[in-house]
Amino acid sequence: MGWASGSGVMREIIEVVQADIKDPEVRLHLYKGIITALEGQDWDTQNECEGQDDAYDKALMELHPDWYK
Repeated sequence: MGWASGSGVMREIIEVVQADIKDPEVRLHLYKGIITALEGQDWDTQNECEGQDDAYDKALMELHPDWYK
């Protein structure tokens, strides 16, 4: 069973990261690490956070390119 509430956590992280880190490449790097950590805790609703930050969307596509074929 997945951890759907991870999306709420990630949405809050994205808000803070966007506000404090203007460089999208730095955000991309951070998101990749955070996504990987949350997935390690059985998070499986990553798509619920798409559209909030282009850097997040790019991180998700880089980590899971098979989802976008």
